[in-house]
Amino acid sequence: MKNKRVLLGAALSGLMIAAAGCSGGAASSGKQDADGPLRIAVVTPESGPYAAYGEEQRKGIQFAADQANADGGIDGHEIELEFADDLGTPEGALAAAQRLVQEKNARFVIGMVSSPEMAAVTPKLEAWDAVMIGTQGQSDDLTGKSCTSRYFRVTANDSAGINTLAYWLTKEDEPQWDSIAADYSFGQASTAGVERTLESDGSKLGVKLFSPLGTTDFGSYLSQLSGKGGLVVSLAGGDAINFLKQALQFGVLQKYDKVLVNTGLSSTTLAALDDERLVGALGTNSWIPTADNEGTRAFVEAYRDENGVAPTENIGNGYLGMQAIFAAVEKAGSVVPADVAKALEGLTFDSIQGEVTLRAEDHQIEAPTYVGTVEKTDDGSLQLVATEAIPASENNPEPNPACSLG
Repeated sequence: MKNKRVLLGAALSGLMIAAAGCSGGAASSGKQDADGPLRIAVVTPESGPYAAYGEEQRKGIQFAADQANADGGIDGHEIELEFADDLGTPEGALAAAQRLVQEKNARFVIGMVSSPEMAAVTPKLEAWDAVMIGTQGQSDDLTGKSCTSRYFRVTANDSAGINTLAYWLTKEDEPQWDSIAADYSFGQASTAGVERTLESDGSKLGVKLFSPLGTTDFGSYLSQLSGKGGLVVSLAGGDAINFLKQALQFGVLQKYDKVLVNTGLSSTTLAALDDERLVGALGTNSWIPTADNEGTRAFVEAYRDENGVAPTENIGNGYLGMQAIFAAVEKAGSVVPADVAKALEGLTFDSIQGEVTLRAEDHQIEAPTYVGTVEKTDDGSLQLVATEAIPASENNPEPNPACSLG
């Protein structure tokens, strides 16, 4: 890696969920101490439909911090993590981030799952003298019309995700598709993109459904699905698990020739369902643990050696976010947020995605995205095996001219 640390080989010290840091953390003195530790605010949901994703993010972030500290820190700075529960809501995210930044002096924020959470926090970053790394939320606006100078995203945005879906949909010879999606920005954007792609390809989107976040009973939605052609599912977390489980139970999923799940067919989802009837289903994601590149292989091997299991997609997302912070600190030679933010702009660094770049124009990562197929492994478990890597040149839209970083 360009920061001369592979960040591999230290023990995972255990998942910390309480709002306490690795070494406590003193009350804020108001500014980041240039000679002090690199304090990072880990703000994640511990309840709601994305609680499992929050837990995984914490694991990836903690793993990266432990590795760095075992190697003497980053540019001589020890890593200190401060944890808080954002309750899975925008209000909770704002309160948790503000507390860790101002009371714990943890001025690098990471770990939020949904776009609404991040959108509540990003306008405050400059006033707080803080930097945020987005590791999951996909809303285009975060690096588009609502971009800010202190927010950087290391995963695909909605447009890149839609382009990934489109890439695969145009290869499938299905005249009709149905869709079910979460009723917020991610699901709405995904469905709109699917509809545009199918229309341009001479296919059509038949049934188009939206479900509220946190839906537990999908019976009324299942009864509306036609079971003809293909099905696109844009649900994630607990919503994806609940829908797929019930769709299998009622035999609805099996009626479709093709099932394509946008980001929700993760390792966590497959482990929770443990149903081999999902073999052959397709899934897209910003990163998949089975991706065929050196950075992924090294990370997966190290994580498995320490934990006995491979990392999930969201563990990787958290780890990738930390790689971005570490690379910027080394480039800046500083842990002062303004210096690190400047270093992040246009930063190219080696990662679990290979060599990636954070565009200076909008702070959006330029990295591959993936399509995978569910396969059964030798031990009987299910795994999403990467079958296609779509390079940034094909998946990433041009920067939104509405983004003005000032």
